[in-house]
Amino acid sequence: MGVGITCPKCNISFAFSCTKCSSYHIEINKGFAPEKYFQTRTVFYLKCRNCHSEFDFAICPDCSTKIFPTSPFVKGDAGSEKAKGCFIATACLDSNSQILKQLYLFRDEFLEKNQMGNKFIKYYYLYSPALASLIHKSNCLKSFSKFLIVYPAYYASLLAMKIFSLHKKHSEF
Repeated sequence: MGVGITCPKCNISFAFSCTKCSSYHIEINKGFAPEKYFQTRTVFYLKCRNCHSEFDFAICPDCSTKIFPTSPFVKGDAGSEKAKGCFIATACLDSNSQILKQLYLFRDEFLEKNQMGNKFIKYYYLYSPALASLIHKSNCLKSFSKFLIVYPAYYASLLAMKIFSLHKKHSEF
């Protein structure tokens, strides 16, 4: 799962990646910071699911502004927070969708394991948050995107993983 971020200063959207391991498996977690007189306040921080590094802020790749995760996030699984509709498939589908789970699996098990796949992920995460925020606001764009982007990507991921698993089985002999 990635986190789409929009810079408030220059208004570009980008996907945050871990500065230590370059993974896009970032989640936004909620925590509590101490305040005076035994009180606490809610804080949000970015956490890499790959190397478990934690970050208080992201830095805009365009203008170098520090961007702190704040409340425009919806509650996700296991107490994590995730940006609503930050990627195209997420903007079009229910978060529990089997199609979405397949696309995550394809990204994790296929795309991230090769150089071309990593380049695709990098550019997709750079440009898709802005497109997804437009799609999320329009039912017409959601339907259009499902049929022209999400469903073809889903079936292509099934086919690629099937071919890859067959190739892997034959190369073991």
